[in-house]
Order: sequence, then C-alpha cells, then structure tokens
Amino acid sequence: MTHRSKSRAFCVVASLALLTITPASSFAYAGQAQVPGDRVQSDQDSGQVTRGRASNRNARRQQAPAAPSPEQILAEAKEAAATAGLPCNVTNAEFRGITNADQRKVYELVCENDFGYMLVTGNETTPATKLSCIEVAATRARALAANPESDPGPGCSIAANDNFLSVLASYGTQAGLPCAVNEGNVIGRKGENLVFEVGCEGAQGYRINRTDIGWEADDCLTLASTNITCAYTTKDELIATVKGWMAGSDAASCDVTDTRYMGRNANGVFIEAACNGADGVIFRMDDAKVVQMVYPCAEAALIGGGCALTPSAPRGEG
Repeated sequence: MTHRSKSRAFCVVASLALLTITPASSFAYAGQAQVPGDRVQSDQDSGQVTRGRASNRNARRQQAPAAPSPEQILAEAKEAAATAGLPCNVTNAEFRGITNADQRKVYELVCENDFGYMLVTGNETTPATKLSCIEVAATRARALAANPESDPGPGCSIAANDNFLSVLASYGTQAGLPCAVNEGNVIGRKGENLVFEVGCEGAQGYRINRTDIGWEADDCLTLASTNITCAYTTKDELIATVKGWMAGSDAASCDVTDTRYMGRNANGVFIEAACNGADGVIFRMDDAKVVQMVYPCAEAALIGGGCALTPSAPRGEG
C-alpha cells in the first residue's frame, strides 16, 4: 500500500492555522448596542446633561441578541455538518468564533463513537473545511515541535474529543486486527481517507485505513521490508509476533533474536528468523498464519536468496 507523504497529507489540515478567528466570547453578544447619532451634549442654561434632540429624539438603546442556548448551538452545528457532508452523528457542539477574512462560522463538534471535528462552514465562494480533532492535534504538535513560538491555530478542547485511543481501538477491531490497540496516531491520507498507525500490546502494530468497501491493514513486519519504520512497534514486539506464529511448528524451539519478512508467492508468506545459539530458519505460512514448511538456513540457499540474518548460512543468487 502506498500513502501520501506526511507533508502533503497535512497541507489541508495546516490551513486551519491560517485562519484568524474572532473567538465567540469576543464578539457574539456584547450587551447593548450604540444607537447611531446618539450623542451627549451639555445644556448650558439648566446645567443638566441631555440627549441630542435632532434626528435621534425618539431613539432608544437596543438590546443585543441574547446568546444562543447550547441547544440552539447544537441544532446549528448539526445543520452545518449535514450541509458540509460530514459523516458525524453530532452529540455536542461549541461555537468557536468567526473567521475574520470571510466571516465563516467555526464549530467544534463531538461525534458519537468517533473522532470530533473542527468545522468551518462554507459560503458562496469557499467550501466548508472539515478537520478531525486527531488531525488537528497532530498538526499542532508538529508545528509546535518545529517552532515552540509559532501559532498553530485553534485546537479541539471539548473533553469528549480527547478520545483518540478509544476510537483507534474501535477502528482496530473493525479492521480485524489480531491484537489490542494501545497507542497510535494519524499519519496521512490515502485519497480522502485518513491513514493511521497503531501500536499493539506485546505485538507488532499496523497501518490501517478505511476504504469504500472496508478496511485495509499493513503489518509493521511487512512494512519494514520496504524500509518503513513503525513508530509504535519495537523490535521485541516484532519478535514476539513471529514467535507466536512459530508456536506449535517445527520451528517452535527457535529462540528468535531477529526476524524479517521475505515476501510471498502463490504458496504463502516467507519469514526468516535468526535463532540464539542455533541455526536460523525460513518458514512459510498461509494467510491464516499457520506454518506449513520450515527450512533450516543451512538448506535454504535457494529460497529467496537464502538467510540474511544468520552470517554462516549459505546464500543463493536471489
């Protein structure tokens, strides 16, 4: 699977930092409005202060609109999300302000059983901007790491939107991962879909992304063969995963010290394992992770070029 680079993947997200927003508390409901032309003058004859009696004789101070209730904000946010085509069952929302440049409203949304969003409404010339809270957080963290003095733009602040791990764990279940997700983050996009890297408890992690027909998942051992390093998977976790596959097979006695994914053919997947104090092995397993054949490195020179992790093993021509 190929993915867009992080810099390209987050260019849309970084646009949030370019928005200058007047916070809701600064402008929305300022109390009484000044009546145009209303001025104060001194009545020299009486010594009393009176209102100008010209065009504004009958003018009265007007009360600014009352602040909308949370229910009104939620209704507005739901309508805005639907208009923007956002796949979110909005359960809570906060009005965050208005963009200074083009007067578009900004909401933070809480979505049922999913990541929250920052939503900047659209207008006649500009489409809505929809940014998941996990994207916003990742972009802000990267910007602040590069320059602690920078202003990365607004972030999600509703407590319910601090739900990244639980949502990623749910995604892992939906993607059919054979592990318990315990960490992760968004790393880019594939088309319009987000790509996540997740770590697992005591086992290798994965890169996962949703598609129109389900989920795609690439395991970190396979990714390592393409020089991709998973941030949430350690070497010990890769080894533990391979040991789990080897359990109950002719290779079960191998005390694995290193491992690599070699590739696959019509017969299955080939994995090499280096063994502590013993000859290494190459084993073949099917898609159900059942080991079908084990080849000692001393006899495996013709299998994918032979063993690379056992120095004394004979090597084939590849």
